[in-house]
Amino acid sequence: MSRRQAGFTLLEAVVAMTLLVVVGGALLAWLNTGFKTVERMTEVQRRIEASRTALAYLERINPMLQPSGSVQLGSYQLEWNSQPLTAVRPVVGRYSGSPGPFDAGLFRVEAILREPGLPEFPLSLELAGYQRVRNAQDQGMDEQ
Repeated sequence: MSRRQAGFTLLEAVVAMTLLVVVGGALLAWLNTGFKTVERMTEVQRRIEASRTALAYLERINPMLQPSGSVQLGSYQLEWNSQPLTAVRPVVGRYSGSPGPFDAGLFRVEAILREPGLPEFPLSLELAGYQRVRNAQDQGMDEQ
């Protein structure tokens, strides 16, 4: 006479627990990878925002008149230093060919962007610098 068996045997319970641990571990590893990717994307997004803010400010400076400086842009600290790439030359009129009131040159602007809790972020761009060196009235008299 055989008795009908009810429930799980110990071996079946061990196999079920092993499968649950393996599948659960793989799921947790996959979720962990997803969370790390989200953190990295958030960091990249913050860097893009900081770069846009810094570049928008740097594009407004005149490196001939402000060769170096520092400014606080919200939570960011921006410092820059510029070096001339070309000699400063007079800006000549398109049609007259004579020098106008401005001299201009090309500058390399090296900047460092800092934010609390993050590593420094270097930026580099080339900007035209200009300076008024002659009066427009003097230009009109020279051409007569």
